[in-house]
Amino acid sequence: MPHTEFARDHHLWNIDGLTLQLDADLSDLTSMKTRASASILAVPTHVRALRELVKLVRARQWPMMILGGGTNTIFATAHFEGIVTVLPAAMFGAVEVVEENVVRVGAAADLGRLLDFSRKNGLMGLEFCTMIPGTVGGALAGNAGAGNWGICDFVERALIMTRSGRFVELRRGDFEFRYRQSELSQGIVLEADLLLEPLVRDVSRDRSKEFIEKKKGQPYRIPSSGCIFKNPVDPRTGKKISAGMLIDQADLKGYEMNSAMVSKQHANFIVNTGEASGDDFLAMISLIQDLIAERSGIELEVEARIVGGPLTSCVLS
Repeated sequence: MPHTEFARDHHLWNIDGLTLQLDADLSDLTSMKTRASASILAVPTHVRALRELVKLVRARQWPMMILGGGTNTIFATAHFEGIVTVLPAAMFGAVEVVEENVVRVGAAADLGRLLDFSRKNGLMGLEFCTMIPGTVGGALAGNAGAGNWGICDFVERALIMTRSGRFVELRRGDFEFRYRQSELSQGIVLEADLLLEPLVRDVSRDRSKEFIEKKKGQPYRIPSSGCIFKNPVDPRTGKKISAGMLIDQADLKGYEMNSAMVSKQHANFIVNTGEASGDDFLAMISLIQDLIAERSGIELEVEARIVGGPLTSCVLS
């Protein structure tokens, strides 16, 4: 879809509180740093502007996606022919204690900030978020976590906006979630109430240290999108096994395809060593999936969000 269609739409440009940029460069908006652009980048400065945008997108049948911290997103298409929307922390990133042991957090709040805020206010439970980058909204949409922990385990209430622009309040039990998946992704997460536990400093510190140790072998200084694949279930034992271990056993560590390389530190990371394109990452992902399926019969499922290409899963339309 050419950007001229958006440029000519007066209803779009007349939405109060909506900042728009045509032919926006997206390479700095994701941790993978792939070369990509969008027909338009939209930044709503208040929730009314977001609601008007969502309703207009539905009426026009435009493709739109919400981009959080961009830490698990890969633009596999050089140009996204639609609207990429970013929620600014100034409006959508508030964090506060609303009742005993309950923290209310906005979708644009950084996970690290949420963890620090909880501790400073005498609460714990989110130590598994240690060193996990990204925003709360994206984390809730994908039930981000580490080990057997996921952030949706702590949700008491979530406020989302549907694709038609309605506000819906969901309580625990109103939506399903499982390992690295959540029904909250069907709408736009605006905020959530998380039920935590009273802080025991030694316990909290030890938990964080445990997760820090586990993450030392991960390539955080090189552009990546975190773990590419979900840990699969071994069909022989019925237990989860490490996707990274399967890839390592296939001797793929260090394998490179036009600057898209399987990390030498952790095989479940694909890193950008130069100027890899989205197509390069898609090709690497497909190669890994095919090799693992051939050798072990296990189908690896992608954990990262892919925008564009055959694996697209995050566009609201």
